[in-house]
Amino acid sequence: MRRRWKTKPEWKGYLALILHAHLPYVRHAERDDVMEERWFYEAMTETYLPLLDVFDNLVRDGVDFRVTLSMTPTLLSLCSDPLMQTRCADHLDRLIGLADKETARLKRDERLRPLAAMYAERFRALKAKYESCGRNVVAAFRKLQDAGALEIMTSAATHGYLPLMKTEEAIRAQIRTGIRDYERHFGRSPKGIWLPECAYAPGIDRLLKMEGIDYFVSDSTAVEYASPAPNRKLLAPLMTPYGVTAFPRDPESSEQVWSATDGYPGHYDYREYYRDIGWDLGWDDAEEWEYIRPYVLPTHERINTGIKYYRITGAGRHREPYNPEWARKAAAEQADHFLECRGKQASAWNGRLDRLPLIVSPYDAELFGHWWYEGPIWVDMLCRKAYYDQHTVKMVTPSEYLRQYPVADTGRINASSWGRSHSSEVWLQPANDWLYRHLHQAEERMIRLAARHAGREPERSMRRALNQAARELMLAQSSDWAFIMDSRTVVDYAVRRTKEHLGAFDRLCGMIEAGRIDVPVLESLEHRHNCFPDIDFADYVPALAAAPWPDPRAENVRDKPNVFMLAWEYPPKYVGGLSRAVADLAEALAARGETAVHVVTTAVEGAPDYEIRGGVHVHRLPVLCSGDTEFYHWTFEMNLAMVDFVVGWKERGGRVDLLHAHDWMVFHAARELKHSYGLPLVATIHATESGRRQGKLDGELSSRIHGLEWKLTYEAARVFVCSKPMKDEVVRLFGLPEAKVDVVPNGIRIPAEEEPLMDDGAEARGGSNDRVVLFVGRLVYEKGVQVLLAAMPSVLARVPEARLVVVGAGPMRETLERQAAELGIGHRVSFPGFVDDGTKARLYRTADVCAFPSLYEPFGIVALEAMASRTPLVVSDTGGLAELVEHGHDGYKALPGHAESLAWHITEQLLDPARGREMADRAYGKLLADYAPAAIAERVRDIYDTLLGGSHGTRRPDAEVPEVSSGAEAMGTV
Repeated sequence: MRRRWKTKPEWKGYLALILHAHLPYVRHAERDDVMEERWFYEAMTETYLPLLDVFDNLVRDGVDFRVTLSMTPTLLSLCSDPLMQTRCADHLDRLIGLADKETARLKRDERLRPLAAMYAERFRALKAKYESCGRNVVAAFRKLQDAGALEIMTSAATHGYLPLMKTEEAIRAQIRTGIRDYERHFGRSPKGIWLPECAYAPGIDRLLKMEGIDYFVSDSTAVEYASPAPNRKLLAPLMTPYGVTAFPRDPESSEQVWSATDGYPGHYDYREYYRDIGWDLGWDDAEEWEYIRPYVLPTHERINTGIKYYRITGAGRHREPYNPEWARKAAAEQADHFLECRGKQASAWNGRLDRLPLIVSPYDAELFGHWWYEGPIWVDMLCRKAYYDQHTVKMVTPSEYLRQYPVADTGRINASSWGRSHSSEVWLQPANDWLYRHLHQAEERMIRLAARHAGREPERSMRRALNQAARELMLAQSSDWAFIMDSRTVVDYAVRRTKEHLGAFDRLCGMIEAGRIDVPVLESLEHRHNCFPDIDFADYVPALAAAPWPDPRAENVRDKPNVFMLAWEYPPKYVGGLSRAVADLAEALAARGETAVHVVTTAVEGAPDYEIRGGVHVHRLPVLCSGDTEFYHWTFEMNLAMVDFVVGWKERGGRVDLLHAHDWMVFHAARELKHSYGLPLVATIHATESGRRQGKLDGELSSRIHGLEWKLTYEAARVFVCSKPMKDEVVRLFGLPEAKVDVVPNGIRIPAEEEPLMDDGAEARGGSNDRVVLFVGRLVYEKGVQVLLAAMPSVLARVPEARLVVVGAGPMRETLERQAAELGIGHRVSFPGFVDDGTKARLYRTADVCAFPSLYEPFGIVALEAMASRTPLVVSDTGGLAELVEHGHDGYKALPGHAESLAWHITEQLLDPARGREMADRAYGKLLADYAPAAIAERVRDIYDTLLGGSHGTRRPDAEVPEVSSGAEAMGTV
């Protein structure tokens, strides 16, 4: 084995190789002679097992490779089904027998006999591979994912073409079922999804976000024609308005493999797909026909056996025998060529972007091995050459790239697919358009039945019937049937399958509607189509079929003042930091017991429409909107839902005493309810559009948001912000009187003092004597990590055992890693990237000092986290950080941007740990006094009291409330 480079290469870009593994559900329990079922056997023996063998060998040889694989739920069902496993093993045995017979038949043919022997050896190796993994390739692929070599994506349940479905509920059910089946097989939630046919339409991203999906793969045109045009072209992913990332297909690398005229699979030394002995033998020779007849279908239909003796040879009809060594050499040359081209692409864009360019190369997995026999060899060569022979492009998975660069441009993704004309043309044209009126009617019928049985547990046979109806509908929706009708291959089979599933669906619906389940019929259908054991008909329940709300006249919401907080996100829905901040404050207020705290927010999958969470009454509302609604306009529809709910609450005798609005997204509801009921209004501005845009309101949308922020502060009686610098900002931006703005800092939940410290510093300490300097935060310029790195040589000169651990992700990571190497301190600096909360807590507790050298920082929650861990602090004397630390008393403040000042104070903390511990203890005391949720809640409650007209809100719920926050009185000045 050649040696890997000794020094870390400076990559020019990244390559994401993505293989989409899919088959329609072709299981026929009642027969074993269906031609289409052979699609599975051929894919298993020619693609999945060979690829699994390639990946296992790469791991065995220590090759650090990355490949992304999507496995659709229908394929997972086929691969894990005992019946299909047995039939596949039998198929391999038949191939071994045929290859042995061929070796004997061709014993005098010096050209073809070695090939027959090759097939006999190959089929035996595949059978051994299949048996070694217990005939369950899914489990084998799972091990590779668990080892970090593969990333496996999910897909819609039956590969249904999502943009042509009529209802949101049907799309949501396909996605949820796919995710649920993925979790059953792989023991984790998927991060990415392969949208069937790469087909995207606006609004699908919202449903993906609701289900916890981080990314999907799109056609190039989806991003190329996005609005606004992407700054990074197709060399980086683009985030949709709902926060899901689209990875665009690279046209150049796709063409090199896919092109019918110039693509790699057309090389003359490769095996000819269409010359199979199942078609070559027995046309003019009765003895040959009797020989091959047991290996075709009982109906005597000719099929491919998998034994092919000829190479492509040339453009004419003449064919010469296949030469495996020539083919292997061609695959190696093409792998070199592919990497060379990707290197040129990456080098051309390197330095022109704020991050390393990414080339996304997705292909059908079945291309590799089934259509292109040498495809698995090419993948093997590609991974090995990428690891050993070059240092220009590095193979990554989409999730790895997102961890490296979590921030992306946002744009409206264009409706598209990777089919003909980059549109839905293949799946909607005269040969198949008749499908959709039947499928759409079935969707609506399924939704009606699900709604009828929502909110109560159906009797067991009824639930089984409802689930089987959902299963039959999804199987009818498979995009494969429409595709086959367009390609005019096995059209009769596609039509028959569609009608079969719709007929079964209709029969089941009739039973359900009549309330009489024919159990033998149900059992027959369940036996025939037994995929997705965890399918749930309730996925079709419409958004409006909500659980009943609490009685607003109940004592627990009538005997004390009721504060209604309006927030667009709330746990378990996390989009930004607003969710956690609102929850911490709401639960701390509720814990005081003096106020009934309500949060009105938006629905999220997996959370009830109403619950008491942490003492807070949480009301989650469905938001009705069209599929292509942008976030800005969606917030207006959310506001309408909030107003409707609070009006209904009041009409049913509910009590509302004060409104607390969080950020501009809820402005319209806050203003409407304030004026309708004369309610006092408090507003929290968590961040400003101007601040997010560094003072530049670039575009109409930014100006609109800025205007809503101003209007919210105008309407509010009091405005909360998190720090003094933030107060200065909103006073300046919105012309507010200072007396109207209260600094209410963010708090954090503090572990109990008696909680034992975890002594697990493996993530931080490279050696037992290391003295760890810890930074946590986004890797962007304003966080000042570059200053911290510049300070480290001086720190190491006085404390040689110091080690810097930089936790976080962001666009500057590569730059910072290069800076560390150039400073000669790379061996004393580690970049673990983004870490989960548990790991972060351990790192805080094992660090010797935390350093936060921000150049700009509105608040600095990381400093509070360090205080909570009783870790000595060094921060920049800027923004919110300057307020948190008293220099020399509970930490040190360094001059912003001054490396020597920062180095001096870090060194002092490391050389005098006793004093550092004393300061950390004082910082912990300050945290308890000023930044614990209880202390902050007391401050907020006092402000509420002033607006409620008395101590602890003694005003009657029906009393008149003065318009304290309208007009000039609210502003103080106009």
